[in-house]
Amino acid sequence: YAPYAYKWKREYNKYAKNINEFIKFSLVGVLVTIISLVLMYIFLEFLNTPLILTYILLYGSTIFLSYYLNTRYTFKAKQDRQSMLKYYGIYLFTLALGSLCIYVLRQLLPFKNWVIAFMVVPFTMFMNFILSSLIFKKNRL
Repeated sequence: YAPYAYKWKREYNKYAKNINEFIKFSLVGVLVTIISLVLMYIFLEFLNTPLILTYILLYGSTIFLSYYLNTRYTFKAKQDRQSMLKYYGIYLFTLALGSLCIYVLRQLLPFKNWVIAFMVVPFTMFMNFILSSLIFKKNRL
């Protein structure tokens, strides 16, 4: 009976750690997303900047904050050039997917630009978590 209890406890700890990391990643994502959305709204509604350009510039600039917080807070992983390049690669990939989604939604829906930009966020956030967790789990401190 004891070996099964040990195995169960080990599995439970593994899942609890994954859930904890997901919660932390989500909190970092929410913080970075709020900053991005507020800036996006300001740029699109008050400064009348172009939608795709604004999306790309803000998305690209918030990667810095996201990388720092996720390596330090979420995954407690070391920061190195290789993981940073992979992280940026992931975000560039999801940036391209998000830009494509924005383009398609812009053609199909009559919503304001900022609403369309907001609609893409859950999709890119989910993709970023899945792919980022693969990188950081290899660079634990």
